[in-house]
Amino acid sequence: MTGVGDWLRQVVAIALIGGIAEMMLPSGALVRYVRMTVGVALLAAILSPIVPALHGAWAENATTRASALLFGNSAAQASQAEDRDAQRYAEALHQAETQDAALYLAEWAEASLPEPIRSEVVKVTVAHPTSADRMTVDVWVRPAGMVDAVEIREIIASQLGLEPAQVEVQDKGDSPG
Repeated sequence: MTGVGDWLRQVVAIALIGGIAEMMLPSGALVRYVRMTVGVALLAAILSPIVPALHGAWAENATTRASALLFGNSAAQASQAEDRDAQRYAEALHQAETQDAALYLAEWAEASLPEPIRSEVVKVTVAHPTSADRMTVDVWVRPAGMVDAVEIREIIASQLGLEPAQVEVQDKGDSPG
């Protein structure tokens, strides 16, 4: 009930402030603009509890609740379904975050190499980018290139804060595609 009380206070306050402002102004063209502004503010205040319901999955939530009431589904079942949806959403976000981190770290690792070496690099991939102890970096280089694998390993390991053993340098011929 506090939400309704707060909403009502907001509407009354806007109406009072608008009325006082209108009384203080001399009659003229400015009163029309004040009335219009107060009217828009009142309209926004009156509609403020309704607008959030129009965003998001309000229809799905309403049908779930109606189904629970009509067909005897318990609130716990509806809550479990919402929890599963939230869990799936969180997993999808985590997967997207992991993919973004892998791409960013691979680009950063490649950019950290000096130009003569970087031109010999074909592809850089990062596995387990959100866990420093499990992270591995694979660097594929051109087979006929004059690249020092140890130097690449040390540069990338130092830039990403990894152990050199976590960086693997391979010939393009060894790449999976």
